[in-house]
Amino acid sequence: MERTLIRIIDVCQSHKIERQFIQNLSRNGLIEVVVQDEEEFVKEEELKALEQFATWHYELEINLQGIEVAQHLLHKIEQLQEEIRLLRIEIRE
Repeated sequence: MERTLIRIIDVCQSHKIERQFIQNLSRNGLIEVVVQDEEEFVKEEELKALEQFATWHYELEINLQGIEVAQHLLHKIEQLQEEIRLLRIEIRE
């Protein structure tokens, strides 16, 4: 399966975000930046998360550390919801 890559420069222009912001997200492990032929790309499947982080940062003025905390908490909530779902299935059996 071929993955779709989107140029970071295009993401920055279309969403009005700074390239440095994306690099900081990548440096902190929140998104993955792919480098091909000296050009930076983001995977299409990470675009939704990138847009969410940009909204938090630019509209809600949440700094990078706050974004990391919020992302961690959302991930934990998703894990707990999945655990509850599995427990409910187990109870029914």
